[in-house]
Amino acid sequence: MIFGIFRISGHSMMPHLKPNDRIIISSISYLLKNPQIGDVVIFRYNNKTLIKRIVRISNGEFCVGGDNRKDSLKINAIERNDILGKVILKLAVS
Repeated sequence: MIFGIFRISGHSMMPHLKPNDRIIISSISYLLKNPQIGDVVIFRYNNKTLIKRIVRISNGEFCVGGDNRKDSLKINAIERNDILGKVILKLAVS
């Protein structure tokens, strides 16, 4: 997928992303540049598609977390090939 549009359904990325916000992701963002701390990414985890922020990179693994720590699923480290793309644009819905 080069570009994709997703709808936010949970609260784990509040206040940055709210339920029903639409986001555009790009998989080409990481063709020439590796994911960085602070990037918001879409990734596959246990057969689900999730969105989190990269909070730490260690030994080639990415530790991710939601901005809303009280309402965010605890995720083990993910691999580079789990990442589908980087959030490049937020389309807020009123």
